[in-house]
Amino acid sequence: MWQKFKWDMFVTSFIPLWLSIVVLDAWNIVSLALEKWDDKSKMLENLKNILCSSSVQVISVIVIAFLVISSIVGINSFLKKKFTIKSTHPKGTVKKATKANKLSSEFLLAYILPMIAFDFGDPQKLVLFLIYFLVLAYLCIRNNNIYTNILLEFKGYRIYTCDFECMVANENHIYHDSIVISKIDLTQEEGNEVPYWDFENYIYITVDRGGKQ
Repeated sequence: MWQKFKWDMFVTSFIPLWLSIVVLDAWNIVSLALEKWDDKSKMLENLKNILCSSSVQVISVIVIAFLVISSIVGINSFLKKKFTIKSTHPKGTVKKATKANKLSSEFLLAYILPMIAFDFGDPQKLVLFLIYFLVLAYLCIRNNNIYTNILLEFKGYRIYTCDFECMVANENHIYHDSIVISKIDLTQEEGNEVPYWDFENYIYITVDRGGKQ
């Protein structure tokens, strides 16, 4: 389940890219439809021609829609399950916190914008994109680089770089420069304890004090 969650996080990180692809593909399909729709009496034939000529775009829109929707549902389900568990969440102390404002813009510029340059109507370039994207997915998921996520931004979470003290093997340990995802303004919580859920020892997501998502 954890690996599925990481994949869902990775996919939803690219929502701006998926949106751009869908808009471009839809634009091409509509443009082609306007060109071929010269005889209304041949509506069915024209429709078949449009679908055949735009098969790559149509398939990509369907696949992207399925991928994004299933990932959003998966993330919401995972978070809801984790944050509604009746057992008490562990608490960690925020020793130092800084807003990581640059991470989102760096992610956008480094990964998403270059991908928009691919021609998704060309099968050859589509294959190249899939190779590039799958390699990137493997590296990001393997190295847990999945925290810059636009879906979490929409849900009100922010990313912080923190010195975070928590219990490890019955001893307090401070993780320096940890990534903490939180709806709480952690810069106002220095020295305070916050309930959290551990992603992977150095990436955390806080739970509000009521234990809800």
